[in-house]
Amino acid sequence: ALTPLLEIRNLTKSFDGQHAVDDVNLTIYKGEIFALLGASGCGKSTLLRMLAGFEQPTAGQIVLDGVDLARVPPYQRPINMMFQSYALFPHMTVEQNIAFGLKQDKLPKAEITSRVQEMLALVHMQEFAKRKPHQLSGGQRQR
Repeated sequence: ALTPLLEIRNLTKSFDGQHAVDDVNLTIYKGEIFALLGASGCGKSTLLRMLAGFEQPTAGQIVLDGVDLARVPPYQRPINMMFQSYALFPHMTVEQNIAFGLKQDKLPKAEITSRVQEMLALVHMQEFAKRKPHQLSGGQRQR
């Protein structure tokens, strides 16, 4: 039997009485690839913000890998979110942009190098490590 990875049950989010997300039910199983598509203003971002913990549902439940996320703060959720609007330092290379936050956290140089390489490999950008943002396509910048 397939095991649900994500279950969204009767999820609703209202702002001033207006439903941004209205009674959504969705199950995504382990191993599935899923895309959330819809018109502007239909609630996609609001649903993702609830999944990430940035918004609290008005009603309903979000269960991830068997865990109800109702009381799990955003920083403890195993969820990453890439915003459509991204900020890259134009004077830095791809690898310098990736390393920036790690340096701010004062991680050891060897760990920074290792993690930067890991992230470059994850998004298939190793060959672009020395490029600056203006030398990348829009999709590459988003990665």
